[in-house]
Amino acid sequence: MAEPGPPVTINELINLTNVGIPADQVTWCRVTLTSDRWIAVRHGKKKEEADKSTVTVFSLKDGSISYAGQTSADSVIMNPQEPIIALKCGCTCMSEQRFEIFNVESKLLLTKTKIDEPVTYWTWLSSEIIAIITDTTVYHWHLFKTKDSQPEKIFSRHSRLAFSEIISYKADASLRWFAITGLTPEEDKISGLTQLYNADEDITQCITCHAVCFDTYKFAGNNQPSTVFCVGSRDIHNHGKIHVIELGPYKQGNFAPRNTYDHIHFEEDMEHYDFPVALHVSIEYGLLFLLTKYGYLYLCDMETSTCVCSTKVSKDIIFTSALNSDTHGIIGVTRNGQVLTVDIKKETLINYVRDTAKKGNQADRLERAIITINEPGGSREMP
Repeated sequence: MAEPGPPVTINELINLTNVGIPADQVTWCRVTLTSDRWIAVRHGKKKEEADKSTVTVFSLKDGSISYAGQTSADSVIMNPQEPIIALKCGCTCMSEQRFEIFNVESKLLLTKTKIDEPVTYWTWLSSEIIAIITDTTVYHWHLFKTKDSQPEKIFSRHSRLAFSEIISYKADASLRWFAITGLTPEEDKISGLTQLYNADEDITQCITCHAVCFDTYKFAGNNQPSTVFCVGSRDIHNHGKIHVIELGPYKQGNFAPRNTYDHIHFEEDMEHYDFPVALHVSIEYGLLFLLTKYGYLYLCDMETSTCVCSTKVSKDIIFTSALNSDTHGIIGVTRNGQVLTVDIKKETLINYVRDTAKKGNQADRLERAIITINEPGGSREMP
């Protein structure tokens, strides 16, 4: 009997190199993806305008160009929900960094600010907040809180992150929990470290891991959804681990907060040291998507942290990704310019989990979730 194929479909939405983006400029610092709505690319420099580069914003709904223009900014990021673009001017080595926020449709300047410290990482934390991280401090800029709102210090960076390259900053929906993740290259591996900060208690702790995310998930049998903290890591060998941790405060009527984990095995690759680079939660399926640098996808059960299957989704490095809210899959960008959509083949996944992985309970839960999604007005809450 033939082995079942991978339980996902992989499609190329757009190839950036086919729409005017030079291949050597498809990089993490030039191509930003904050949601499944837009990709912002800073590329090219005209000889007669040596201080200018081009910004092109592509719509991920149809691949069309939503905005194109010239800028002196060294970094650009689209708002995850609104047609608003954020620009940062001043390289990391400069003491003053300027930030400007524009509406891409009206081209009007909405607000601006500056930070008198070198900025090592910045991102949209939500559609209204930009997070700005320096060597020592984490700031939040509430753009529309007041007319002239300025960045506010939230907490200090831990000294253990001093020599790491910051690659992500995440927060839960209530803005009680925050996590900075940095990577450090070593002789034969890439080490990851995350600083987890709780604003209610003003407490910081450091966790050895490569990728994290927060989300809101309703566990089976619970009356109310919980805040969950998901962690992906790999040690020096091929051993990895997935953690799903239910965070407080405790909600009346729920079971005791749970903390589950399971091991995953990274595929052997003599040329590359692969490791987790992103985690995304599909609350509709009750699945955790773990994506690795060299294109492997691990699908893990949120209830138990069990890895139900893994498959290679790209032959090239995937350096940025986001959850696809329309299909409950993911969107990723590779170093060769491909913008890929990876979606679950529902029946294939159920059969694989039940027959190949021999995980009947997870297969039954997935089947119930898929039926719920397919029903008219299907709820985002898991059974």
